[in-house]
Amino acid sequence: MVQNHIKWFITFFNKFCFLANTLYDLVMSEIRATNLRMMGFSLPSLGLNMLVTAVFVILPPLYAEHLGLGAAIGAIFFAAKLVDITAAPLWGLFMDSYRTRWGRRRPWLALSVPILMLAIFMVYNPPENAGGLYLFVWLATLYVGWSAWTISHTSWALELSRDYDRRSRIAGLLQAMTMVGGILIGGGWAIMQWITTPTLEQTASAIGWFMIIALPITVILCLFSVPERATPNRPYLSFKKGASLVFTNMPLLRLLLANFMISFSTYFVQALFFFFVAFTLNLQNNTGFILVFLLVGGLIGLPVWIRLSERWTKHSCMQISVATGAMTSLLLLALPSNAVILTIVAFLLVGLNSSANEFLPRAMMADVCDHDHIQSGSERMGLYYSLLQASSKLASGIGVFLVMSVLGIFEFIPELGPDNTNTALQRLRYLIVTLPMIAYLIVIGLMWRYPISRERQREMRTIIEERERVAMSSPVDP
Repeated sequence: MVQNHIKWFITFFNKFCFLANTLYDLVMSEIRATNLRMMGFSLPSLGLNMLVTAVFVILPPLYAEHLGLGAAIGAIFFAAKLVDITAAPLWGLFMDSYRTRWGRRRPWLALSVPILMLAIFMVYNPPENAGGLYLFVWLATLYVGWSAWTISHTSWALELSRDYDRRSRIAGLLQAMTMVGGILIGGGWAIMQWITTPTLEQTASAIGWFMIIALPITVILCLFSVPERATPNRPYLSFKKGASLVFTNMPLLRLLLANFMISFSTYFVQALFFFFVAFTLNLQNNTGFILVFLLVGGLIGLPVWIRLSERWTKHSCMQISVATGAMTSLLLLALPSNAVILTIVAFLLVGLNSSANEFLPRAMMADVCDHDHIQSGSERMGLYYSLLQASSKLASGIGVFLVMSVLGIFEFIPELGPDNTNTALQRLRYLIVTLPMIAYLIVIGLMWRYPISRERQREMRTIIEERERVAMSSPVDP
């Protein structure tokens, strides 16, 4: 008799703890904070575009042209990306599966800082005898730290809200900070070129030191700005069933392929940016200044894309943004050499859709996670965002690999710079426009009749919340 009472008490206590956690989860399903705190929370996104811009605009010409690695740079970037693509889902699974006393996301964001600081120092301050192995090791290390940084922070951000449109605004805020980070890098580069004539090695070192100082400061401010939304540890899900749910999730697969195409076009253009502006347009001393306006265009377009995503749907807004990108990229075919003002205007317009290309896939992935939540019974935001990031990383690796490989086919030799033939220089125009346009057209097709609309997402949230209410009201059997 006593044993039965003890057993009943233990069962009741476990149920009480479960209900308390579920109730807390419902109460905390919407994390709201002041604008100042949300700004502090979004600061780590500064580092995202700092890294993206600096890695894909500065490093290829630095190692290819000045350190003499040539076309091999593409293969090295791709090999490092393969390490990164493997690490990203592992980070996501690990973060989803374990909750520490400090949360599921915070510790890994903090851990990524020293990894990134060391890797940035090594990559942006290479010794004169740095070779392919040196670049591969430290670039792969940088990518692994970068994955921990972005997966932890973005998963934390996307879990702050369960509302279709508020997710867009949160992702938009992160994207705004991302664009500001890129502008800081481009602006610093432009100021250096205005004051003096720095070598590419000096530029890379200065940008590296700026990031080494900025990254830990932004993370410290973030950690004390906004709480994590409480989520229970996910129920046991076998690898086979979990993988099956991923590979049969058609909204996920369509979004991943669309994100791959968008990322490919973005990184392809960034990898060609220096060569195109410096040598085809003969504006080598204005590259940083022009890069700023490419990023400013994205910042100007951001509130427009957020408003359109709320007025229509995220996937229709994505179709419009890539169509805009395809049309504005045609301007690059007509740009004359030595025309600074026209080049600024052209890249300002080209950059208008870039912010939509970044924040829309992230906001849509949060909705895809609701679809998975219904099937798996748990939130796997870390895993799903890591898959989104892996698609971007694969695209970036392939983009840089293609750029550095195709340049030789187009008879462009990076080491020759402006001394390349006029034919080779002009061929860069068609290269920087054609492949991104093809990728954009594929995205338009992938987003046609995309199944998760605003109405469907709200239906899914109703189902999920009803499950939680049922769990809370389940009686305890004596």
